[in-house]
Amino acid sequence: MQNHSHLVMTTTIIITDITHVGAGC
Repeated sequence: MQNHSHLVMTTTIIITDITHVGAGC
């Protein structure tokens, strides 16, 4: 379960990073 939670958190961070870059660009 912890691994799944980590995966979701990592995915969220990646999505946020892409969104941030898109907004910055």
